[in-house]
Amino acid sequence: MIPAVIMLALAASAARAEDPFAGVEASTRPAASAAPSWLGDNFGFRKELMSEFATSEYARAYSRQSAGFEVLKKFSTDTRTLGSVNFQGRLVRRDRFVPVLNDMEGMEREGWTFEHHNVYADLYNDPLNIRVGRFYVPFGLNVQTDTHGTLLQLSNDRNFGFERDWYAGLWGALGEDLSYDAHYLVGSGYDLKYRGQTGMGVARLALGNKHSFERGLEGGLSVAAGERLAPGPTQTRRAGLDARYRRTVPAGLLTLTTELSAGRDAADDALTQLYQSEYLHASRRWGLAAQYRRFWMQRAGADGSLIGEASWYFRNDVGNSDLHWVKVNVERQVERAGAANDVIVALQYYRYW
Repeated sequence: MIPAVIMLALAASAARAEDPFAGVEASTRPAASAAPSWLGDNFGFRKELMSEFATSEYARAYSRQSAGFEVLKKFSTDTRTLGSVNFQGRLVRRDRFVPVLNDMEGMEREGWTFEHHNVYADLYNDPLNIRVGRFYVPFGLNVQTDTHGTLLQLSNDRNFGFERDWYAGLWGALGEDLSYDAHYLVGSGYDLKYRGQTGMGVARLALGNKHSFERGLEGGLSVAAGERLAPGPTQTRRAGLDARYRRTVPAGLLTLTTELSAGRDAADDALTQLYQSEYLHASRRWGLAAQYRRFWMQRAGADGSLIGEASWYFRNDVGNSDLHWVKVNVERQVERAGAANDVIVALQYYRYW
């Protein structure tokens, strides 16, 4: 009885209360938006931590510790993106260098070094987009594969002596089926310098993103010609074919990769081979990989290695924007020009977010 009386009293009180929205008219004017912040509008900032240790039969224990960041800023109107700039760098400490696969530039950087990786600007005007700066050499799969944090690497660092170079040129899509890159490279590698080289022209014609999304297939044909520093000006010619195929299997994802190239450095014929298989469990928590790589130069001989790797992922975002892992990598050198074969074991902790 008492609850019923209380409910009746509340209802009567509500009926006597004034409508809080009485006299308010609907407005058709758009709501005012806050002025965009230069940094907050299409601005991205990522952080990176890496701790890596390695040892081999013929070397002392190696350590590389680094902390870095990546900045990406896009410039746009209400209807289109005009361009972007990207900078990625690390503060690195190295001790007792060992030639692990992902640190071929570290031989001359004992102690503290600040390193730059990506330093470029894009101007978008599809399909003729312009890129100027330092980025992956557009030869093979490297230009569409970010390997800055991984232990396993593709073939360009051995093929040309560097995986990234300073360049300017065009890139874009040719309809849904094809994409292209066409650039002039300085040919100097890490530092932007001219020591008599004329530079190189590099072009790649590749399958468009449609084929990757629908069929799990990537691939392309690349050519390069000109002069690079190796260490002095060296006439370089290369033609290459690359392919990557991803396929779901009952418990995960299988990825097969190959890069092949042939050409000449001055008077010497050169041949590069890389074959890689990767398995990622459906949980995206762990994976296994194997790679065979070989580089042959006519007078110098061949360098070849078999590599196995196991990874445990704490985070493994599909878009590579949130990564967190531990990797163990074992390289067994099977051919070595002018040196004894070695076994290199590397342990890596990596965080990017």
